[in-house]
Amino acid sequence: MFNAVGDVALQGRDPGADMALYLARHGIKVEVTAADAGQDDGQALLAFASSRGADLLVMGAYGHSRFREFLLGGMTRTALSASPIPLWMCH
Repeated sequence: MFNAVGDVALQGRDPGADMALYLARHGIKVEVTAADAGQDDGQALLAFASSRGADLLVMGAYGHSRFREFLLGGMTRTALSASPIPLWMCH
């Protein structure tokens, strides 16, 4: 989880726990890690995957308004344009 704020109303007490439980129920070994992405979420994700020796990145594809992505960038766009490993994406 990047920039997990811990807002109980939005994410529960443990951000990522519901997602981890869902994946674990499907036989997937899960480890939830919280990290600060800094300014560029996409580069932070790719750096994290590299540091873990990942050979596949599975992620959802989500778009924001063009104005927001122009100002802040976009994790999906960065992953598509700069990922050194294969991507498996779903929108």
